[in-house]
Amino acid sequence: MTTSPGKLRPPHALVSIIGAASALGAPDPGSAGAPAVLQARPLVRRLRAIGSSAEWVETLAPSAATPAPGSTMDVGMEVCARFARRLADHLAALPAGHFPLVIGGDHAIATGTWRGIGRARGRAPGMVWIAAHLDTHTDATTHSGNIHGMPLAALFGLGHAALAGIRGPALDPARTCVVGARIWEAEERHLLDSLGVRVFTMDEIRARGLGAVFCDALTIARADPEAGFGLSLDLDALDPQAFPAVTCAEPGGIDPRTLADTLLGLRACADFIALEIVEYRPDLDANGRSADWIAEFATAALGPGTAW
Repeated sequence: MTTSPGKLRPPHALVSIIGAASALGAPDPGSAGAPAVLQARPLVRRLRAIGSSAEWVETLAPSAATPAPGSTMDVGMEVCARFARRLADHLAALPAGHFPLVIGGDHAIATGTWRGIGRARGRAPGMVWIAAHLDTHTDATTHSGNIHGMPLAALFGLGHAALAGIRGPALDPARTCVVGARIWEAEERHLLDSLGVRVFTMDEIRARGLGAVFCDALTIARADPEAGFGLSLDLDALDPQAFPAVTCAEPGGIDPRTLADTLLGLRACADFIALEIVEYRPDLDANGRSADWIAEFATAALGPGTAW
C-alpha cells in the first residue's frame, strides 16, 4: 500500500464488534440491553471516524431465559455457560486480522470471550482486568450467588465445571493482573494471592497515579508478546458519581477522563488483540452520558497510533 508521511492509522484497523446481550450472571437484567443501545448510538461511526474499518457483526442473546427463582446454582451455571460457549464459538471463528470488540452484557460473558479468543490464537492471551471487584469467587465461596462475580476464577480453570470447562486455554496467572479493585471478600483475595496474580488496588492508583499503574499492568500482560494481551473493562471500576450506569456501583473508583487518557497508550500496542466492555446499564443512563463515555473508551484504545 502506498503511504504518505505522517498519516496515522490504528494498529487494529479491522474492528469486529460482537454484542453479548446477556445478564444471566447478574442480579438485574438491565445490562442485557446494553448492546442494542450502544449499537443505536454512534459507536461504529466514531470508530470509523478515527480510521477503523469497524463493523457491528452481530448481537448474541441467550436462547434461554434467566433461571426461575429457586433454581439450583447448577442450573444457573449451565444456562450461563451455554451462552458463553456460543460466544466463544463466534469469537473463535472471526477471520484472522480482525480485532474483536465485545460489548456486554454482564461480566459473566467473559468466560466465553477469552476462551474463544484463546482458541483463535492457539494460546491464552495476557490479561488486564479492570474492575471494582476481584471477580474470583467460585460456586463454593460466593456470598451472593451472582455468577458475574466468578468469571476470572473460571478463566483460570477454577470453580464450577460448567464455566471453568468452556473450551479454550485457561488464562496464565503470571500474565494476568487486576486494576482498580476496591472491594472484595477474603476468599477472592486469597485465591489471587495464592496464584500470584498482581492486584493493583484503588489505594495504589491514588498513591501512584493510574498511568504508572497501567504501565506496570501492561508489562505483566505483555510478558509473552507472541500470545498478545486483552483488556476486560468492567465499568463498575469507574467512579459512580461520574459513571452511575452500572449494576454494582462502588464509591471511590477511577475517573472516566483519566481512564480514557490512559487507554490512549494501547494505540501503540500491536500485541493488543481484543477489548471487552461490560456491565453498562442503559436503564440507569437517563442522559446518555455513560454511553458516550463507552464510545470514548473504545476510540481512545483503538485510535491511530502508528505511521501509515
